[in-house]
Amino acid sequence: MLTYLNLWTLLDHPAAAPEEWTLSKKIDAVAQATFDGVMGEPGEGIGELAKSSGLKYLACSRLGAQQNFHDLLKRCQDEEALVAQIHLGEHDTPANEALELALRLDAAAREIGLDAVIETHRDTCTETPEKTLELQSGFRHATQGRELPMVLDFSHHAVVKHLYPPYAAHFLTDIALIHRTRFHHLRPFNGHHAQIPVLASDGSFAPEMTDWLTFADEVLRLIDASQQPDIWICPELGPLRSGYGLSAFPPSWDQALALNAWFKNQWDALRHGKTQTRA
Repeated sequence: MLTYLNLWTLLDHPAAAPEEWTLSKKIDAVAQATFDGVMGEPGEGIGELAKSSGLKYLACSRLGAQQNFHDLLKRCQDEEALVAQIHLGEHDTPANEALELALRLDAAAREIGLDAVIETHRDTCTETPEKTLELQSGFRHATQGRELPMVLDFSHHAVVKHLYPPYAAHFLTDIALIHRTRFHHLRPFNGHHAQIPVLASDGSFAPEMTDWLTFADEVLRLIDASQQPDIWICPELGPLRSGYGLSAFPPSWDQALALNAWFKNQWDALRHGKTQTRA
């Protein structure tokens, strides 16, 4: 298992401009914190900085009907991105148009030779479980059985459905989907908040994390059982300006560091057949 940080987490860190870290300093900090990769928009010089810091670059962007899919993916490839993670369409994109967009993305990715995955995300054509399932089914039919490449972020669907724990009963029923998915955005959530605090004031895990940690542990076990050699997990924590972080929460960077350490410890425990005690 490899982990990567969304540079969005470091927006306004440690404070807004002029105190905010430079892009170079952010990427150096990500490398020093034992992450394996860093994610951000193409066109900002992230790929070159990541490479010089020993990190992989994972690109992310939004694509809709008016964008040039080929040009965007080619830019990602030129910046040596490992993958392009895409927010596809809008919340009101009809199902038939969503499928057309997914097929355009697939064709461009295959032509260029770059992996492109569609994220389950609010305000896109995958914002609900139902829309996502319909898109997967349509893609499978249109491509004679190929599966839609995806990056899973369960937090968006959890809030849309106002789910009550245990979350695994809702999200981990399609074992084959988990086994074939290489990229996961694991943001701590509950059924009413797409992001909950990771840490309490004493540095331990916040009480709200209890149900989510159980869920995340089950996700890791399924990923481990898939035996894929190249799995990437992002401890996805949004900053204050995004609305995901709240003023009462600890800094998003501190929370991402704690979550990254937990993922690595849990993974190591799984691989060594041990039971890891949670903080």
